[in-house]
Amino acid sequence: MTWRELVRRELARYRAETGTEFVERREFLDVALPAFREAYPEASTPAQTFSRVMQELRDRGEVDFHAPGTYRILDLDVEDAEATAGREAGSRWKSESEPSGKRAYSAREYETAVGARSMPAAFREYVLDRYGHRCPVSGVDHDALLDVAHVLPWSEYPEHRADPSNVLPLSRTEHAAFDAGVFTLDAKYRLRVDPAFETESDVLRRALLDRAGERVDVPEDALDAEYLAARNETVEWW
Repeated sequence: MTWRELVRRELARYRAETGTEFVERREFLDVALPAFREAYPEASTPAQTFSRVMQELRDRGEVDFHAPGTYRILDLDVEDAEATAGREAGSRWKSESEPSGKRAYSAREYETAVGARSMPAAFREYVLDRYGHRCPVSGVDHDALLDVAHVLPWSEYPEHRADPSNVLPLSRTEHAAFDAGVFTLDAKYRLRVDPAFETESDVLRRALLDRAGERVDVPEDALDAEYLAARNETVEWW
């Protein structure tokens, strides 16, 4: 088994065991390094070799680099990767790649301030980096005050919870207002606010009412237009 095959299969096992395609380098290597060392006991710097192989996989379109130390697993060039990674006793994968007493992969999670929703921390970092660690509505740029908000509701569309085209980072106040239907975005990412919304808050007035109709700072094609359309069909005042 080559280094490339080994890294592919560890990534496949990570995805199969955690259910997410977003990877933090440090937490991945905590589990993967024993497999690397057992497969290649002569390797003196397996972590550096892993980094080199990941660059090769990126160039082949199999993984994506985003935030520093955060990867997204795309289409790994390995036959039946998840099935192979998930097989137990007697598999070629187990005999050649798994260290004795192997540990299971797990993904560190963060909990949003709105709705007590837990999701992989690597996914959150991926989304924040995509938007420059800034809320496109309010301009808040402090990571601790940013949440990942969903266009299609978290509870109704579990298959899209970790879909980058279904989420955007919002400050905690704007996240709550978005979920409550106080505002939404149209297909051109223009801010649309409930005409009946009233507030005495200077913060809300500046962030929402004064900007109604303006295009917010969402990267082109970052959000799926069909998701926005489906969401807006459920907004009562739309």
